[in-house]
Amino acid sequence: MKEDVHFDAAPLLGAVPSTLLIPLVARARGSSIYPWLDPCDTQAQQMLQNMEEQALALLQDHPSVLNVLWRTQLIKKIGTAFFAHYPQAHGINLGAGLSDYFQWFNNGHNRWLDVDLEDVVTLRHALLPCHSEAAHDGSLDLTQPGWWQRLPLNDIDKHQPLLLVCEGVLMYLTPTQVKAVMREIGENAPEGSELVCDFMTPLGIGHADLVPSVAGTGAEFLWGARNALDVAHLHPRLELLSQHTLAEAYGWVSCWTEMCMTPWTGGPMYGVAHLQLSEP
Repeated sequence: MKEDVHFDAAPLLGAVPSTLLIPLVARARGSSIYPWLDPCDTQAQQMLQNMEEQALALLQDHPSVLNVLWRTQLIKKIGTAFFAHYPQAHGINLGAGLSDYFQWFNNGHNRWLDVDLEDVVTLRHALLPCHSEAAHDGSLDLTQPGWWQRLPLNDIDKHQPLLLVCEGVLMYLTPTQVKAVMREIGENAPEGSELVCDFMTPLGIGHADLVPSVAGTGAEFLWGARNALDVAHLHPRLELLSQHTLAEAYGWVSCWTEMCMTPWTGGPMYGVAHLQLSEP
């Protein structure tokens, strides 16, 4: 039987927010297990030096480490392409946790906003040094109606596309809350904006205890999607650009096996949806 992984930050942040330590540890130390997926995350490495050493126990959950590193590389690739096309655009990480994608996306012309719950933002300020005047933090609860209007976006061109990242968030929300988040995005994001979000199979709902690094937090998986097209169907303005599956990180045998199981699962066990906002 797998042992649950516990760490001291959980009672300080609460169940779901405390899961932010999982990607932090993976990006900072995961290259020791999967060197070919090293994101070279200097910010995470520096932050981890200030965290409890007990957090390193999260590295025992190898599948979750691989998940984070694969996802990080994918988001870096998508984001780099986006800012190459829109060099003066803005990016927003919805539920940023302790991640810092702007260290890779900063081109000297764009800007970035990381938003999360107030307690998480307070922790970001304590652990994450400011490295660019073009990057800002904001306190926001995605489960509260009208959250888009509270984003500090007054100084941007409302017709300029945005890059929206939402990773490690939606599966902890209820289906109703996920639909509400997508409705906020669909009703407000400028045309041409791109959204990158992850999703898990509905088969995983209610089974967070099977993931050691999550089981120790008390958080639970509440929402899932069969595939990226299901995610796109959450709002009429969302168009699917591409679907990516974690099976890619394990090689062609895993991809083939997952494809053969699709009639029963409906799609990947865990994936990333790359979406675009169409004309209103």
